[in-house]
Amino acid sequence: MNNLVITPNYVNIFSCIGPKCEDSCCNDWGIYFDKKTYKKIVKHPDFSSLAKIAFKEVKTDNNSWAVIELDEAGACPFLNENKLCKIHDQAGVEALSNTCQTYPKVNNHIAGNRYRSLSLSCPEVARIVLFEPEAFQFEAQISGNKSAAPIPEWQEKSYDYSLELLVGLGLDWEQALLAIGLLIRTSENVANGLEPASALDVRFEQLQKFVQAGLLNEQYEQLSCTPAVQENAFVSVHSKLCKIHSRAHRPRFTRLNEAVNSICNEDNQYSIEELNKAWHNIALPALSESPDLFERFILYSIFHNHFPMLGKNGPLKAFRLLVLDCLLIRCYLSAMAFKYQGLTQSDIILCFQVYQVVRQHRSSFADVIDEIMQELDIQTIPSTISLLKTK
Repeated sequence: MNNLVITPNYVNIFSCIGPKCEDSCCNDWGIYFDKKTYKKIVKHPDFSSLAKIAFKEVKTDNNSWAVIELDEAGACPFLNENKLCKIHDQAGVEALSNTCQTYPKVNNHIAGNRYRSLSLSCPEVARIVLFEPEAFQFEAQISGNKSAAPIPEWQEKSYDYSLELLVGLGLDWEQALLAIGLLIRTSENVANGLEPASALDVRFEQLQKFVQAGLLNEQYEQLSCTPAVQENAFVSVHSKLCKIHSRAHRPRFTRLNEAVNSICNEDNQYSIEELNKAWHNIALPALSESPDLFERFILYSIFHNHFPMLGKNGPLKAFRLLVLDCLLIRCYLSAMAFKYQGLTQSDIILCFQVYQVVRQHRSSFADVIDEIMQELDIQTIPSTISLLKTK
């Protein structure tokens, strides 16, 4: 069997916009150089003087030999007056650090196949993923790579069926997540050896019938709205985000945080009721021209993470994290809509992208989120999906 390279069109569409970027990756990033590349830059006639003050040797290992010391504004000192990279301009792409060569590109190697993607922490990537009509056209090419060990059958079935539940049955994104959650509960049983992999085929067929009979929508409508739990989950995760966000002092994050703070009640407490009202009364009408934002985000997340793969952790944790991501972003959109009485495309991109700066680049943040959900006893499919109910 030939191994493949699978590429969504958002990868092909993307092109770095450099100084026009609203949240440049040349600011506030830890940029590490491997030993060989660092030595080249230090000896380069055009950079040797600057390199003496621009680098700090850390010698963690050969791949992290030196780190760039950012200037007082948090910018890379190798930027020229046009905010373009001097190293790239004068020494070529091979002289860049691995981070600078590859970001925002991501390659996931799974069972011999290569899945190409991009990080949503880049504003231009977020714009393409959320708004470009042809972003999710896919192409597959033979890679020529040798075969590799397959992943467990349940993982591949869970991935394929999750995609079908999202895009193939005409469900709204909240109901689609409920269907995916019911599937993933079976995935958890299969992963733990409690059921055979064929149980996923049976479960998927059942879910298709539930949808056709209107029973899934009925089940979703019967779930309770849990404002107190939603509020605790949102406040807890957002507070952690504020503490560890690398750009929390920058205008882009400040704009979002000011919007969140504007929804506090007279006791200076966040009000999930006001957020939910803002979602229905202001945000949803403002999003009427882009009704598929969350479908796009969930589709991106499933493909980008090869959902429900999550390292050593189980599929239910991956599902809970996906739902919590949607809750946080929906609350951010609601807060921005409340503060500014509408949503521009730039505001929408900001809400998705600013959150992903931490979510995609701090692997420990997933554990922080999961601990919060455990503390709030958000463990079952109903309690998880109830986070999305606004009334």
